Amino acid sequence: MKRKGLFLTLGVIVLLLVGVFAFSMADSGNDESQEGTETSEEQETFVVGILQTASHPALDAITEGAIEGLAENGYVDGENTEIVFQNGQGDQNLMNTMAQSLVEDGADLLIGIGTPASQAFANATDDIPIIMGAVSDPVGAGLVASEEAPGKNITGVKDQAPVEAQLAMMLEMLPEAMEIGVLYSSGEDNSRAEGERAEKAIEELGLNPVTYTVSSTNEIQQTVATMAQEVDVIYLPTDNTIASAFDTVVSEANRYDIPLIPTVDSMIAQGGLATVGINQTDTGFETGRMAAEVLQGKNPSGFPVFVLSEGDKLVNQQQADLLGIEIPQTVLDEAIMIETNE
Repeated sequence: MKRKGLFLTLGVIVLLLVGVFAFSMADSGNDESQEGTETSEEQETFVVGILQTASHPALDAITEGAIEGLAENGYVDGENTEIVFQNGQGDQNLMNTMAQSLVEDGADLLIGIGTPASQAFANATDDIPIIMGAVSDPVGAGLVASEEAPGKNITGVKDQAPVEAQLAMMLEMLPEAMEIGVLYSSGEDNSRAEGERAEKAIEELGLNPVTYTVSSTNEIQQTVATMAQEVDVIYLPTDNTIASAFDTVVSEANRYDIPLIPTVDSMIAQGGLATVGINQTDTGFETGRMAAEVLQGKNPSGFPVFVLSEGDKLVNQQQADLLGIEIPQTVLDEAIMIETNE
């Protein structure tokens, strides 16, 4: 009987040891599983570097739209994505330094808001994917081989201004205009390309383009004053230098009662008369959408550039009243009325 009790006791001890061992193994497995989950979560966090060329409403809207486009497509800042934002304030040397810093800090993807910012990224890396936000002439700027097949680590959004539609609207409102001023920066590849397109389109309408360029914002006031003596209206291609000092352009043009036809939609609220404008937030959203697709594995070298070339008719009635311009009913019937920012 004693021997039977001894066997029973030993059996209980063995069962206890087996249970402890099994629990220990299971707990170890859970730890490994948790470590694997943490590692997986770390791998799903992406770093996106955004470099904005300068501070003005149009580029600000594109940046906001890009962040929104990323979020709508699954890449939310502060959750599974870290967005590192830099602003070059119109200084190309500073942009080059910022671009290099974002590359060296290990960004998974780069978004250039504007042509100069995109060029700074292109000079900094041939490996990290780059998404262009709002580049008017990506081929001419040396960023892609072609819009259909970019060919390198760069793709993105082309915001080609609907120049012909803008000029047609201008003539509908200002039928007697003959001398058409064209003002842009000599230092921006995108501006030169858009300016040349505008000059050609003006000539095809039988009008006379009068072109002036500036190298910095310091020249804008005097240049607009000079143009006002020679032109009936000033057309403004997409240009970051002009956009950064657009209040100066408006103030000087108003002094001489010269209407402004800008390319960018946000400039109507700043004092432009009218335009057929591409929505800059939409431009940014498409930029963010393309960035998300690249983060998901799409190769930018074969990802065609997305072209935005249509917009809404926009009119600033307050500006028209200030300049003594009567807006035709045919324009009013189709246009979105924009109020001047206070």
